[in-house]
Amino acid sequence: MVYPPPLNVVGFIEVVFRISHLFKAYQKVKEAWYFHKPDLLILIDYPDMNLRLAKAAHKRKIPVLYYISPQVWAWRSGRVKNIARYVDRLAVILPFEVAFYKTFGVRVEFVGHPLLDRIKNETREREIPSPENSPGQTLIGLLPGSRPAEIKAILPTLLETAARLTRQYGQGIRFILPVAGTLDFKPIQEKVRPFQEKGVSLELTSGDSQKTLGRCHLAIMASGTVTLEAAILGVPILIVYKISPVNYWIARLLIHVPYVGLVNLVAGKKIIPEYIQERAVPEAIMEGARRYLEDPEHYQDIRSRLLEVGKKLGKPGASLRVAQLAREMMN
Repeated sequence: MVYPPPLNVVGFIEVVFRISHLFKAYQKVKEAWYFHKPDLLILIDYPDMNLRLAKAAHKRKIPVLYYISPQVWAWRSGRVKNIARYVDRLAVILPFEVAFYKTFGVRVEFVGHPLLDRIKNETREREIPSPENSPGQTLIGLLPGSRPAEIKAILPTLLETAARLTRQYGQGIRFILPVAGTLDFKPIQEKVRPFQEKGVSLELTSGDSQKTLGRCHLAIMASGTVTLEAAILGVPILIVYKISPVNYWIARLLIHVPYVGLVNLVAGKKIIPEYIQERAVPEAIMEGARRYLEDPEHYQDIRSRLLEVGKKLGKPGASLRVAQLAREMMN
């Protein structure tokens, strides 16, 4: 590893404060090429730095394989021209990306989503009884995100929603909140404790989201890759997302997609409710949860729709297929 920049941030304003790290990483990688010219450059995500590296590699006649492409279909679509110009092969993990990139003449291949390698078949195919058929055992996941800014903006809303659901359904309903490894456990524990003291049955864990979702009847979560984990597992969810007003205003100007949730984008329609910004309030989220809890037919219908989304994500072996592409490019 030449240089690992700390870039675990969310939002347009926050990224500004990481520009120096991006620049240092860019310079370190370019300097390394003078001592060891690579046979292939594999880029993964981080478009702001990686597209510059792709351009530099193209000038030095270094082949470029880009894995997990920039979301140019959502915003800053002008970058697709640079991808077409400087990237030799593009490996994408979302099925709808293929048609988009082919329109611009990019040599693109859908390799499947790497999440499928983490989630075992027996876990994906398990039966989940609807909450109505499992009284006293209903477990709801609370997943506010993996970044400090997401915790600050989203966790209070999820905790208040849990308190309202507890008042409505009593101790027959429990909650679980996995703390991502990127976060400090203690401050979250302190935010949760007052709700536990008021009678909310809430378990904090230090595990990955997949293991937590495997135990849940349903989950209330921040928008992100975790919504695709829920789809693969067939766990009904509600999507909640809030960012700072300034970031939201910028996003409204720059981002042009019909849905925030990846699971809805892959489905090509809104199958999961999205509670975004001013709509992300406990009263509204609770109503969405109540429908899952009280309507078993709706619950199973959403579960079936999510499993179909999971099937669209391809088959396990994404990393192996990318490795095969890399070997082809070096031959």
